[in-house]
Amino acid sequence: MSHSKKRIIYLLIGIVILAILYGLKNTSYFIRASTFLFSILIFYFSNLIFKFNFKTYHYFIFILISALGILFSPLYSISPNYDKVLHLISPILLSILIFYLVDRAKVDFSTKLLITFSIILMSLTLFEIGEFLLDKFFDLKLQGVFIRDYSGISKLKIIIDRNDDTMIDLISGTIGALIFTGYKSLENLVYKYKKKK
Repeated sequence: MSHSKKRIIYLLIGIVILAILYGLKNTSYFIRASTFLFSILIFYFSNLIFKFNFKTYHYFIFILISALGILFSPLYSISPNYDKVLHLISPILLSILIFYLVDRAKVDFSTKLLITFSIILMSLTLFEIGEFLLDKFFDLKLQGVFIRDYSGISKLKIIIDRNDDTMIDLISGTIGALIFTGYKSLENLVYKYKKKK
C-alpha cells in the first residue's frame, strides 16, 4: 500500500473517530473538533503541495500535538499543570517534524540542530504573541492559568498570573527544545563512535 493511500486511510479513521465523538458534542466540543480536523487537513495538504514527504509516524506526531492542544483543551481549566506539561512535550514532538525537514539541508549536523532549535523558539514566541493578541481583542483567557471555580460552571479563578504564565510557557518550551537537541547530539555521538569501530 502506498504512503498516500495510508495517509488517506488514517485521515478517514480520524474523521470516523471525530464523527463518533461528535455524537456526544456540545458547542464547545464542536468548535474544538472542527479546529482539530482543520489543522490535520492543513498538515496533510501542506505535505502534498510542498512535497515534504512526511512519513506515517509524522502524521501520528502531528495528530498527537493537535489532540493534546485542541481536543483536550478543557483540561487547561481542570489541571493547573496540564498547560506546563504540554509546553514541555509539544516542542519535543514538533522538533522531530522540523528536524526531519531541516535534515535535508546540506549543512553540518550542529547547524541543523541550531536551525531546528531556532524555529522551535520562534514558534513558541509567535504562539505566545498570538495568545496575547487574542486575549487583548476577544478576552479568551489564553494567557494565565485559570481553574474552574466549583461555585459556578462558567466561573474561572486565576491561579498563575498572565505574565508569569507566558514566561513559564516560554521556559518550558525552551527546555523541551533543549531536550530534543541534547538527545539528537547524543544520538549523533553514538553513531560516530560506532562508525569508528
